[in-house]
Amino acid sequence: MKRLSLCIALALLATGCSIYHPQAVDIPLINHAGDTRVDAALGVSTWVLPDVVTAGATVSHGFNDWLAGQVHVNYGGDNVYAQLAPGAYLPLGEHGLLEGYVGTGMGGAWRKRVDATAQSDTGTSHHNYDYSGRYSVPFGQVNIGWHDLTGAHIDLALGLKAGAYLPSFTYRSYENAEATTPSTVERYTTPSALLEPQLVFRIGGESTKFCLRLSYAWLSDMYEGGGGNHFTADLFTLSAGVNFSF
Repeated sequence: MKRLSLCIALALLATGCSIYHPQAVDIPLINHAGDTRVDAALGVSTWVLPDVVTAGATVSHGFNDWLAGQVHVNYGGDNVYAQLAPGAYLPLGEHGLLEGYVGTGMGGAWRKRVDATAQSDTGTSHHNYDYSGRYSVPFGQVNIGWHDLTGAHIDLALGLKAGAYLPSFTYRSYENAEATTPSTVERYTTPSALLEPQLVFRIGGESTKFCLRLSYAWLSDMYEGGGGNHFTADLFTLSAGVNFSF
């Protein structure tokens, strides 16, 4: 029982230093000039346990018969992310669509935990800490999908983002809740390759659809033994929302 309690406590502590989560950016499937899509969604991200909840919005627009662009932002109280990406689209028959975007994202995360504890056979250890920092993500993304299938106007899409994760974070731990001088300071600035696939399902009417989205993120340094002793990243984000077409 003590070992189980220790594992649970460590899992809770591990989720406390998440410095990236898969982004719930809309795959718009722009298919004609003047096509505008607005997506609003709530997402939850997880590594061991769900630990990040965000509200986000994406606006995408087709400028002519091939040029598109989108902007996205999400916020979760102790994290924020925004990206801007111009791109191009190519209709594939009546319902198929291929999109490509090149852009950059910028984000940050911060958190403070006071008197977090882990119980073990040797007693109770206290973890008073805070961390904060920012990162940038230059990327390219390819999307393929099908829009307005059947009378329910179903959209199905798969996207793959590939880029680099460039972090600058600082972790500080304290001997007790009243301490102002950290006993440990750890920096994390190691770049990672980033792969972020995404699945999207939409259903509804011609102009308003309900959307479900599942995103996954792989960071080369983070999941190959990097991240130091305290930093981690979430693996999955599941989001749901509403997509509007104008």
